[in-house]
This record gives sequence, structure tokens and C-alpha cells, in this order.
Amino acid sequence: MHALAEFIMRGRLQAGTVAIFGYIIPLLAPAALALVTLRKGAYEGTIVLLLGLFPALLSIMLGESGSVVVWITLLTLLLVYVPAYVLRTTVSLPMMVLSSILTAVAVVFMVWLFVPNIAQLSIDSLLSQLPASQQEDRQAPLSILTSQTGLLGAIAYVLAFNGFTGVMLGRWLQSIVFNPGGFGEEFRQLRLGLPTSIFCFLASVLLRFMGNEYWWWSNLFAIPLLLVTIAIAHHVAKARELATPWLVLFYFVVFMFTPVAICIGFVDAWMNFRDRLQKKQ
Repeated sequence: MHALAEFIMRGRLQAGTVAIFGYIIPLLAPAALALVTLRKGAYEGTIVLLLGLFPALLSIMLGESGSVVVWITLLTLLLVYVPAYVLRTTVSLPMMVLSSILTAVAVVFMVWLFVPNIAQLSIDSLLSQLPASQQEDRQAPLSILTSQTGLLGAIAYVLAFNGFTGVMLGRWLQSIVFNPGGFGEEFRQLRLGLPTSIFCFLASVLLRFMGNEYWWWSNLFAIPLLLVTIAIAHHVAKARELATPWLVLFYFVVFMFTPVAICIGFVDAWMNFRDRLQKKQ
């Protein structure tokens, strides 16, 4: 990864090449875009963004405009560029994560404005890939699974997740070359302010009780709280010198008991678990 980061940082040609080939390899283009934006600023980041968008735009011009993968790839790069610029200017991981969520909501709102029948288009796209004999049987189940609100929520969640993951990969690559170990320390100190924690928690809980079609929207606003809980776990593992299997077990617990993890991230805004742990040592 050190060699990859150094290659990206050599110049526009190298960074653009990685961004273009990133259309084939997941998260490669977002990581390159984030790294260049974080290190060299908005202008150089814009150049890499345009080069990274080229394969997806070419696919759309060649008739793949109905492909969900193409559009997710296209929008993900936009969702990386904005939070990466926010992180560069604010030097704040919480602001970066929050900007990922808000940018995803704004992008999905724009999608809804320009493609108001996106749910039906998704159903038609899925049905077109099935044999004619199965299309009628699959129409009703797909209609249930692709409600307008639910589909937009799923898109927003995927975009936000891919966005901040790409920025974090870029931040990690940056630390490998310019500040070894810096990203780990920065992530372990991730904290949300009290207003942000309250907003995310209330939004997640209220949306959870509004019905199944709001399930993805609820998970979207839970992302910052989950990241805080993960940061706490990594801090404890580092402080207690716990082996990797303990972190693997923790991630399994988070997957199985996500509501508990969300509550831990929320309560940390008051309790500040890491400072308490440090005082006991």
C-alpha cells in the first residue's frame, strides 16, 4: 500500500491512471481521489475526479444508463470528493463523517427530483434481466422491495458508506507515506459533539419506528454513532494490548447487536469512555 500511495502522489498522470482503473477495482478510485484531495487540495482533486468519472460516463454513453452499478460508481466519487475536501479544511473526522451523510441525502434528493419514478425504473431494469416467463411472477415481490422511500434510503446509505470508506482509505494512505501511525491515532479519538450525537440518535430511532421502508434511512443516520463505538473498541484494544481476535469478536457483536452499539456511541457523548479509561490506568 505504501508503493500505491507513493505512485498516486507522483503526479496527475499516475493519480488519474489509478482513478480510471479504479472503475474495475472497488474503492481504488475513491482512495486515489481522497488521497490527492487531502494532500494537494480541491483543484488537483477535481482533475482526478473528472478522470475517475470518465469510465462511468463512457459506459452511460454506450447505452448502460440503466445500470445501477454505473450510477453508484459515478455518484460515489462525488460522495468522496466533498467529504475529503471537508476533512482537508477542517481536519475533523466527525465533520467528514457528517458531511458524508448530508451529501448523500442531498444527492438522493436531487436524484428524486430528476428521476421521480426511480423505483419503477429499477423494477423494469430488474425485470428486463429475467426470462419473460418469470417477469409476471416477480412483478409483485419487486414492487414491495423497491418502494420509492426504501430505494432512495438504500441508495443514500450505500453512497454515504462508500464515500466515507473511500475518504478513510485515502487518509490511511496519506498517513502511511507522510505520518505513519497517524490515522490509527486519529480514528481512535473519533468523537461526536453532543448536538450531533442527539441529532443522529433521534433521527435513527424515529425513522426506525416509521416503518420498514425507512429502515435504510435509520441505518444511514446511525453510521456516525457506530463509528464512535468502533473507535472506542480500537482504543480499548490499543490501551489493553488486546490481540486481533478480540477486535474480530467485537465486529461480530456489532453486527449481531447493532442497536446496542448505536446506544454506546450515543452515550459516549456524555460519558466519554476513553477519558475515563485513561484516568483509571
